[in-house]
Amino acid sequence: MELTLGLDEALTLARAADVLPPAVTDVRGEDRLVRAQVKVHELPGVPGAVRMATRMAGPVDVRVEDRGVAGRTWRVAVVASHPVLRMDLSPFVTDAVRGQLAKLPAGAATVATQDGATVVEVDLDRLGPLVGELLPAARGLRLRVDDAALGSRLHLRATIA
Repeated sequence: MELTLGLDEALTLARAADVLPPAVTDVRGEDRLVRAQVKVHELPGVPGAVRMATRMAGPVDVRVEDRGVAGRTWRVAVVASHPVLRMDLSPFVTDAVRGQLAKLPAGAATVATQDGATVVEVDLDRLGPLVGELLPAARGLRLRVDDAALGSRLHLRATIA
């Protein structure tokens, strides 16, 4: 089974599932890359000083880089930068991503800060049941996700176990 969604469709699903906050705007995809603007001051849990500085400085540029699948783990890196504020924003991004991932079943994904990026590792074995829950036609099926890719399209390849 292969599932390919355009980025707009994937964003609609993510917003409906309350995974993507409204502070994320101007989302556009490229090959193995998604770019967006994030109004950091609108994200929950942002410290007051950062909230005030980013409100005045404007949105942050964010890149989500698909680093591919290795073994049974899909890795993506989130890199945030601001043209005015020259500081490492990855700890704030990591905290925000960690808060969103807490909504997933335990062990489905982990997040860590590495070299100025927030690296998310998705366990493909735990992703199958989540895909099955999202797709009414796949409910009750045991899916094994074999590959995933992010960019102008979200692509998942799975087999029925």
